[in-house]
Amino acid sequence: MREADQLITDALRDIAAEAGLPGPVADAAWRAGRRRRVTVLAASAASIAGAIALVLALVLPLTATPGPVSPPTPPSPLVSITLSPAAPASLDVLDRAAQLLAQRAAHLRLPEFQVRVAGPDVVLTGPAADETQLKAIAMPGVLNFRHVLLYQPYDGTASAAAAYGDASLVNQHTLARFRKLACKPGESDTAWKAQVGYTQSSDWDNPDVQIVSCDSSGGKYALDVAKVLGENVTNATAELSTASNQWQVIVTFDNAGASEFGTLTTSVYDKYYAGSQGGKQNDVVLDEIATVLDGNVVSAPEIESPIPGGTAQITGAFTRAQAEELAADLQSGALPVNFRVSAISTSTSSASSQAAAG
Repeated sequence: MREADQLITDALRDIAAEAGLPGPVADAAWRAGRRRRVTVLAASAASIAGAIALVLALVLPLTATPGPVSPPTPPSPLVSITLSPAAPASLDVLDRAAQLLAQRAAHLRLPEFQVRVAGPDVVLTGPAADETQLKAIAMPGVLNFRHVLLYQPYDGTASAAAAYGDASLVNQHTLARFRKLACKPGESDTAWKAQVGYTQSSDWDNPDVQIVSCDSSGGKYALDVAKVLGENVTNATAELSTASNQWQVIVTFDNAGASEFGTLTTSVYDKYYAGSQGGKQNDVVLDEIATVLDGNVVSAPEIESPIPGGTAQITGAFTRAQAEELAADLQSGALPVNFRVSAISTSTSSASSQAAAG
């Protein structure tokens, strides 16, 4: 019997040592009776099992077979657009243009956008998916509001439709250009401007002269001198009209612009609105004020009441992107130089770039 007790005592000592427990007092444990010994054995076994479980928990994650590794994200394609001035520009002018372009891009929340001056040019870089918007922010952005003097709609021949308005209000030089001009739907502004000898921005952006113009639907216009200029715009935002469910741009004028716009709309309304409501087609046209951007008619709404509050709506069947691009151009003001796209290249980038100007 004593040999059995000794075996049990040795076993308890070994278990305690493995579990890091203090050595059991074998004699005391044995004298406490068989039940006491069974309790100590159970506790020691539980301690060892816990220790083994803890070791397994630490080892298994380190030795587990790794799962499949996700493939690296492919580099995002980038596009770089080189803008060359229509006429040589100084470094100061190019720097100022780059800053305005950066403001326009920020207004559109374009990601990974960069703009830098590179020699005589300015280079825009951004995601290839945003190429259209990058080109759009490079527009000069010269805005004028002009009274419509003559209008000829497009009827499929670009010249056979009747013209409406009052030709006596148009000077002979502008009238000759109006008769020569043939607008077409969707035609680029470069094409129609070449028809009438417009070769530089001063030909169509000069606020002190009458001009001719086209709209996107092929309509042809003779327009009076500009009474309200884009430089009078203090804010421009794109929003969805709750009345028409179409996108529009809301512009706010400074004090001088608000006064001029109020005077212009009041004069046009007083002279022509009653006749337009009476069915006189000439007065319908003469009751319109055209919004002209870089020489192109964006819209020419009829004036239904004087607008003295310093806020105007520019409508033109815009998409959301077009309205936001126009608002971005007007928000920053006109560029100090006219650019043309001289080169476009694509590349890839594995990391995002920070927006920069300079």
